[in-house]
Amino acid sequence: MRNDFVVALHVMGFLTASEGKPLSSKILARTYGTNPVVIRRILAKLSEAGLVDSQRGVGGGTVLALDPVDISLRQVYEAIAGDNGILPRYPSDGEGPSLALGRYLNGLLASAEEELLARLMQISVCEMDQEMRAVICRMLEEK
Repeated sequence: MRNDFVVALHVMGFLTASEGKPLSSKILARTYGTNPVVIRRILAKLSEAGLVDSQRGVGGGTVLALDPVDISLRQVYEAIAGDNGILPRYPSDGEGPSLALGRYLNGLLASAEEELLARLMQISVCEMDQEMRAVICRMLEEK
């Protein structure tokens, strides 16, 4: 799975937990331990997909554009990955056995990817937050 997807889920979780309070890319970057530029690139994709709204300037920041119960993890993935597949594909432009094996493996990978995307469609950002917030809070308390 792509790292940007993981960062995007992290961002969506923190935006859900902020309950409508705008968060800056600097704050979001600090929570993940990355550069604000990385967060802004991801926020731009999420904004383009209509999942977040951002305001610049003093007091600005980013909030969820929709209720987290209405945002699926698949929507987040598609906003970040676009048409790129989750799993790698093998060259199928060879000939003979390598062509046959490439086509076979690509069929397996496409089937597995469809199942994963279907599962991601069933999980909302709200459900992710409900399941993960307590775990994350416990981890932070232990530090």
